Amino acid sequence: MNFDLHGLKIAIIGGSDPCARILDMLTGPGLSKLDIRVVMVADTLVNSKGVVRARELGIPVETDYAEVCNRQDLDLILKLKNDEALTPMLETIDSCSMRVIDLDTYQAGSFINFLEIQEKILQIKDRLGDKKVTREDLAGLFDEFSDQVIQVADQRNLHLKNERETLLEMEKELTQIIQGSMIPTFIINNEHIITHWNRACEDLTGHRAYELVGTDRQWVPFRSAKRPTMADVVVSQMSEEDVKKYYGTSWRKSNIIKEAYEAEEFFPHLGENGKWIFFTAAPIKSPDGKIIGAIETLLDQTEDKKAKTEIDLQDRELAKLHEKYKASEEKYRSLFNNNPNPIFIIDRGTLEILDINHRVEGEYGYSKADLLGSSFLEIGEKDDKIIKKRFMELGRGEAALFTKKRHFKKSKQAFYVNIKVVNARYSHRDVLIASTTDITESIEKETQLIQAGKLATLGTMAAGMAHEINQPLNVIQICADLMLKMIKKGISIPEDELKGMAEDIIDNVARAAGVIKHVRDFSRQSERDLKKLDLNDPISDVFKVLGHQLTVHSIKVNLDLDSDLPPIRAEHNRLEQVFINLVTNAIDAMDEKEAKAKAGQGGDEPVEKKLTITTRSSGKEVIAVVSDTGVGMSEEVRQKIFEPFFTTKETGKGTGLGTSISFGIIKDYSGTIEIESEEGVGSNFTIKFPAIE
Repeated sequence: MNFDLHGLKIAIIGGSDPCARILDMLTGPGLSKLDIRVVMVADTLVNSKGVVRARELGIPVETDYAEVCNRQDLDLILKLKNDEALTPMLETIDSCSMRVIDLDTYQAGSFINFLEIQEKILQIKDRLGDKKVTREDLAGLFDEFSDQVIQVADQRNLHLKNERETLLEMEKELTQIIQGSMIPTFIINNEHIITHWNRACEDLTGHRAYELVGTDRQWVPFRSAKRPTMADVVVSQMSEEDVKKYYGTSWRKSNIIKEAYEAEEFFPHLGENGKWIFFTAAPIKSPDGKIIGAIETLLDQTEDKKAKTEIDLQDRELAKLHEKYKASEEKYRSLFNNNPNPIFIIDRGTLEILDINHRVEGEYGYSKADLLGSSFLEIGEKDDKIIKKRFMELGRGEAALFTKKRHFKKSKQAFYVNIKVVNARYSHRDVLIASTTDITESIEKETQLIQAGKLATLGTMAAGMAHEINQPLNVIQICADLMLKMIKKGISIPEDELKGMAEDIIDNVARAAGVIKHVRDFSRQSERDLKKLDLNDPISDVFKVLGHQLTVHSIKVNLDLDSDLPPIRAEHNRLEQVFINLVTNAIDAMDEKEAKAKAGQGGDEPVEKKLTITTRSSGKEVIAVVSDTGVGMSEEVRQKIFEPFFTTKETGKGTGLGTSISFGIIKDYSGTIEIESEEGVGSNFTIKFPAIE
């Protein structure tokens, strides 16, 4: 910074602390010979230190920046305020007749150093004009001047050193945020060199970060020959005509971010059979608006394409990380806030929320002030001890994934998310970085599939329901017929007999109503509301509707249920569906074995048909075993038994969904299911759930 101050008319925008110091120097005796005139100070904050000092010095003060920018008699404007409203005003100023110097905090300090040096130069010039000055005096003056210059240089070096350390720390935090994102992401600089390639990107492409970071080979996972990625297009600022050469009609400009592009393409080189990828690239800019890099995010749309090719992709809300890419915290904050997923910075010890990105406010409806200082558990199931325990156990650099967790918006509306959390460093402390992905739509589809499975199960329950209802109806019919005959014959019914028949009718009406209520409750679509329950309860309820079918099929039932089981966390309705499916499959397997025996041996030798269900606890697990003496299954069938639509039953007798749905329900409750089976002997299904306190 070096220019002539003599005779300048100066205005200052921004009344920060440096403003007061600059005013004192420009109007003080040390620079009086330069005939500098401070014409005006402008700031919307009327009590800032610089504004107060200007009033004390008798310098005019304005709150409207336009009053400064519209003046034609100024030589220099010192801008000490970072206000976006100033940019269009300052652009109208004629730079030939008026100079504008934009000073941040550090540059303001440098300007003050410049003024101090000017004061010292004037002092030296005054002394040089004194004939009494000796050579020793001159040497002393120049030593003082040299010391001051050295001191300024030392201050600048220290500032640059501190700034470099801050940048390095911010770079570490930025890398951890990028790595913690579940969205495949890579970043290139303005020389098209890869600077970041996160773990999600490694998983999607099969190419590791160490292979690509530091190179310009970002095209390798996607193309067989070198070609610009969308991030390269952004950095090169290609014309639309050039973009069309590479991407044809598959690309478009982003409707949300200026200078950002998005596209969808099939990449045959990704994975075994190729992948459909929806990708977005946005520019990363320096504070002065210059593009210094680009960020590209990828979304694997392959499964959606296979399932519904006729529907346009609905989830285009990807990372639009387009804010100014500054060398320090602004760079980190831009990437953090524009991540497509809500991100929470959480204290590892207390689970207190320390910071959130903008996506949290958009999807949860809370403001930043609402959430800071509160527990992360407050936005979900407050008594979720599994999350609390696992969060606190995570070691440095470790990550964990929690699926199908219920969270609540500020409006109390519930929705479902997957949570990925990683232990990291943030602002010199150990924290957890948690990102959430909304999977409500997927859960709703899964619930509909489970409901469809229930309705299919009701068909197999029909015979049992008819028997369970017919029995009390027969008792009611007999009692009613007897009373009617005695009335017609004029026979007086003794009070005790009449009371007994009435009680029989009441008891059997209650029994029939209970069966109907149970079937209605079972068929109703249930919400995902996990509660403590005894595993024996849904098992026992199975026999309310299937007891008669077991009798009709001549199946012996052995129930060995531990009466002292610890509770588990699940839904009664859905667990009953699991055990109904296992029992009906066991009935079919034993009937098939009997049919094969009769076909092969003439039906003379009886086949043992026995269903056994046992429950027990072991350590921190609750275990149920369902065993049958049916036809059993081969190893090939056992490997495929949980696949959707796989069935060994005759056409029209099975959908192939029951076992698949049961597997999904058990998995939802953190359970496992294991199968032991031998052809011609039978099968054992062992189900385990974590016990809760």
